[in-house]
Amino acid sequence: MNFKERFTYKFLRFLSRHLNSVDDKRRSLYVNILAGFIYKFIPIRKQVALANIQTSFPNSDIKWAKKELKGSYRIVIKNFIDFLSIPAVVQASNFTIKNLDVLDSALKQKKGVILVTGHFGLWEKWGAWLGNNGYPLWGIIQKQSNKGSDLFFRETRESYGMGHIYKRSSLNEAYKVLNQNKILILASDQDAKHKGVLVDFFGKKTSVPKGAALFHLKTKAALIFSVGTLDDNGNMTISFELVEADKKSSVESITQAYTKMLELKISEFPDHYFWFHKKWKSDYS
Repeated sequence: MNFKERFTYKFLRFLSRHLNSVDDKRRSLYVNILAGFIYKFIPIRKQVALANIQTSFPNSDIKWAKKELKGSYRIVIKNFIDFLSIPAVVQASNFTIKNLDVLDSALKQKKGVILVTGHFGLWEKWGAWLGNNGYPLWGIIQKQSNKGSDLFFRETRESYGMGHIYKRSSLNEAYKVLNQNKILILASDQDAKHKGVLVDFFGKKTSVPKGAALFHLKTKAALIFSVGTLDDNGNMTISFELVEADKKSSVESITQAYTKMLELKISEFPDHYFWFHKKWKSDYS
């Protein structure tokens, strides 16, 4: 690593040690201050996010859209602060788990599990809860260009039991995870351009990754949709829902099914979604 990368690693380690040493009230204060500051003074992709919200909820007014956007900033920052605060933040949080039997039953089939999710809610603490409770996790992860931050992210996730498969790695690594009856995590909601499959998302065509559906069809591993949400009291709910598929199911129908599940969660918790992606940057109308 070069100087910048070593500095990044040490700085992230310093922040992590500090955030693990303070209480949840102090961490929440940091989240509110930082989210408010970034919303007001660092408007990177702010207009993209606002336009995405208005596209998804065309019958809502601009005041509502801006309120949800502010909430989205807070969720994004909280997700990052929570990640830096592992393991203390997991130990300090109250969790409600819905339909855990769906995941447990799937693992008993000995075919592995494909856990499909999106850039929604508190996905870092969601993964940490699974790892801390003994679930064998492997995530397909985007490698960071900064080797220092990449090492920090990898070490933190490995600390609670998550293994890494970098995007563009051999597909054999993913199949090996499933063959060993482990859980393969896929975030399948970004614009996949010509490599993806077209689905309807909030009434508009978009291309999303088709990997989850392909893995399911080729391995018969259970496909489960899961996210983590936050309530007004700061408690977290993690839910699991089986994506139904049969012999007649196709890549398109399966991908549409879990995309619809994500859409319904976003409709329920609009501020939980990472609206900053250029979700509809490719025109498929």
